[in-house]
Order: sequence, then structure tokens, then C-alpha cells
Amino acid sequence: MKPTADDLRQLLDIPAQLEALDRTHNGLKSDKAKRTRELDGMKARHRIRISKEGGYTNAEDRAAALVIACEDDAKYTATVERLEAIDGMIRANRAQYDLLRRTREGLRVQGGLHIVARLEDLIKDKDLAAAIGSGLLA
Repeated sequence: MKPTADDLRQLLDIPAQLEALDRTHNGLKSDKAKRTRELDGMKARHRIRISKEGGYTNAEDRAAALVIACEDDAKYTATVERLEAIDGMIRANRAQYDLLRRTREGLRVQGGLHIVARLEDLIKDKDLAAAIGSGLLA
């Protein structure tokens, strides 16, 4: 099947779309790293506060107090939710990237098959095949 003009335009536009998706992916990864550092900082502040308060005799009590402190912290919870949303956006971005990559390969295969079919039609033409064979069209 011959690729349509829209298919060819799409094939030409795909590299720019893939590049835009890569830039978006890199931005999301950067934002995720920033949010992760924020979470680590908040957790460290809670850990310091818990150790200063004292009253916890073992590591399990301190860990439980840290979990409770983090769950009660509205900013920590909002940051965790934002981090989960970023993870979802990264997965969606990668899925869209894979779809475009597969579309590009499909269009390339379709174009290649069309070229092969046209060559087979030309080879069926005995006069043209004889001219190519004798070197007249070299």
C-alpha cells in the first residue's frame, strides 16, 4: 500500500515530536529529583526533632514516630502526592514516546514495502530488465 502524503508528513514530524518528548521527560526527571530531595530534607528534619525530644528507647519507636510525624505533615503529604503524579506523567510520557517510535517504524516499513512492490513491477517489464541487464541504464 502506497504511503499517503499525510503518512509522509507524519514521518517527517516524528523526530521533532520525539525530541520534545525527550525534553519533557528530562524536565520531569529533574522535577522528580527535586521533590525527592525535598522529601529527604523534611524526613531528616523530623528525624532530628524526634531525636531531640527523646523518650524513645529503641529504633522501632523512633521509626514509628517518624512515620507518624511524616503522615501528620501536610507539606510532606502534598509532596509525596506530587511525586506520585510526576511518576505517572513519566510513565505516560514514555508510553507516548514508544507509540511514536513504533509509528515511525511502521511508516518506514510501509514505505519500504511500497518501494519493493514498485521494483517488482518494473522487473516484470522484460524490455526494462533487458536494458538494465545489458548495462544501457547503468
